[in-house]
Amino acid sequence: MTYAHGPSWSLSRMVLVLLCALGLSSAAYAETSTQLFDAANTAYKSKDYDLAITGYNKLLTQGYKTAEIYYNLGNASYKKGAMGQAILSYERALRLAPGDEDIRYNLKLANQKTVDRLIPVPQLAIVQRWDHFVESRSSRTWGILCGVCVWLALAGFAAYLFVQSIRRAGFYLGVVLLLCAGFFGSLAYSQSRAEYGADQAILTTESAYIKSAPDASSTDLFMIHEGIKLQLLDHVGEWAKVRLSDGKVGWVQQAAYTVI
Repeated sequence: MTYAHGPSWSLSRMVLVLLCALGLSSAAYAETSTQLFDAANTAYKSKDYDLAITGYNKLLTQGYKTAEIYYNLGNASYKKGAMGQAILSYERALRLAPGDEDIRYNLKLANQKTVDRLIPVPQLAIVQRWDHFVESRSSRTWGILCGVCVWLALAGFAAYLFVQSIRRAGFYLGVVLLLCAGFFGSLAYSQSRAEYGADQAILTTESAYIKSAPDASSTDLFMIHEGIKLQLLDHVGEWAKVRLSDGKVGWVQQAAYTVI
């Protein structure tokens, strides 16, 4: 007597079905993120800045941390008058796209809206030009240039070893390109520290007192306001030692700022 059996599931068929399911779920997820982005943009154009901010933040929590989303979030926060959040978003966008002039311009506008008018510690012109040069490209771009130079240097050394007619030129070209690779590599490292380092923050509360010590009962040195940029120097409990752009140093509660 024969019995009817259910469908026979081979391993290959199971893998195929699983891949199809994953593909469909990824497509649905991508479609949802696109819809969120479009809805946030529509809300921004309709001047519903709260809804736009909610949409952009939801995209960020899903892992879509792009310069465009941070830039749009900064614009919505700026329109709402939340200068601390606007400056924070522009700073984060600038780390991902350091060469974007629109981000730099809007960041400058937002900084002009802050209460505090600090006079930065003067720097030598050559130092300022160097910093601007390093910040003009992302760490990824500097890293790509480093990798290209390494491969070209290897090609030059290969020519030195195997091509008799250009041995000398291949050797010197390889040395020069290797030096260039080291130069671009140092720029990539320096820029990556600026992009991913957690030593800078923006004050996102309306105002805060800078204290003489990491203690609520310590002396109030001065008050700072929303949007000011802080360099984080040290941490003790819920307090952080910070330096302002004008060189002043003191302690502030960590709840008052957000790390860039």
